[in-house]
Amino acid sequence: MNMNTDRVGFGTIFVLALYGVVSSSLMPMGRLQEPGPGFFPLALSAILLILSGLGIVSARPSAQDLARSEPFWGDMKTPMKIVLATSLAVLAFEPVGFLITSSCFLVSLFLWVSRYPWWKAVVFGIAGGFSGWFCFVKLLGVPMPGGFLG
Repeated sequence: MNMNTDRVGFGTIFVLALYGVVSSSLMPMGRLQEPGPGFFPLALSAILLILSGLGIVSARPSAQDLARSEPFWGDMKTPMKIVLATSLAVLAFEPVGFLITSSCFLVSLFLWVSRYPWWKAVVFGIAGGFSGWFCFVKLLGVPMPGGFLG
């Protein structure tokens, strides 16, 4: 990965972390002994903001990078596939449900990004979806959207 794509990636994370800091600061913080719902998101967003800022600063382009004539977005095909698959998964999460969405998301990543054979992608994607559902819903008791399956 070259320095320009590093800076784009760190810049994207910086903007998302800045949003996290702003939105979590609007939540109740509580006290140190009894943290409120905004305490940990604020702490994690602040850490991410600092680290991504350091990443932006440290990813200065070298003379070799500056001398290259190709555009920096030339190797952005795979990240854009991941962004597209993630966006579709986010949009499908509530109406379709956790289990189907996460399984389809993993299958699409294994097929489209990692280029696994279709049968491996399906097996690993479904196994990953069920594993995530089992961990979150059954073991941790986190209510996840059931979608049209209920």
